[in-house]
Amino acid sequence: VPLENLVTPDHPIPLFIEKCVDYIEKTGLTTEGLYRVSGNKTDQDNIQKLFDQDHSIDFVTLDVAINAAAGALKAFFADLPDPLIPYSLHPELVEAAKIVDYMERLLVLREIVKKFPPVNYNVFKYIITHLNRVSQHSKTTLMTADNLSICFWPTLMRPDFENMDTLSTTKLNQSVVECFILQSDYFFHGGEVAESSSSEGTPPHHCHNMVEALLPLQLPPPLQPQQIQHSIPHSVPTEPLICDRARS
Repeated sequence: VPLENLVTPDHPIPLFIEKCVDYIEKTGLTTEGLYRVSGNKTDQDNIQKLFDQDHSIDFVTLDVAINAAAGALKAFFADLPDPLIPYSLHPELVEAAKIVDYMERLLVLREIVKKFPPVNYNVFKYIITHLNRVSQHSKTTLMTADNLSICFWPTLMRPDFENMDTLSTTKLNQSVVECFILQSDYFFHGGEVAESSSSEGTPPHHCHNMVEALLPLQLPPPLQPQQIQHSIPHSVPTEPLICDRARS
């Protein structure tokens, strides 16, 4: 169902989105891995089916699993005929992500988001504001704005991953969504620019592996040759070993 068919002038946010967000913010903001840990697919489908049958259902009464509600919310955006972030604006967003000066980048992004269709803008503002609130509990959930953007940008932008151009801009697209989450007060609520880390002052490097960005591996440094040599016991023979099979 097209997004515009799910809203009215008096109710600009689809009711299903509101129910999911309200339930998550009331009961699940401290859930570790929120939006990253997948909920049960059957439970997600049941939530949508029950809602379709009765829009007044109470998620609290149903005792819906938080991860299932989060998964159902993501599935809602994935199932829309068109992505929430219009395809026509993707090239502009990518170019904005390349701007080195952070304040200039924010100014350009704010102008681009104003080009969203009104329905998309209202829903985008709503979901990004929600994700900002989720990010404020990152010490408990381990879900920073960076991690949330990794989980959400493919759902909100719906890129063609079979296209090489898409693969080359994955990190730029992700950084755009991260920026919206971090600076939601600035973009949507007339607030000041939030303090940013030094890493946000420069455009991101290309990164094809989003899982690596979310869960960086902590590997020990490689051993130097002299360390390897010193770690070999003196009792080990220095001649090459020959397996029995080779001798036979």
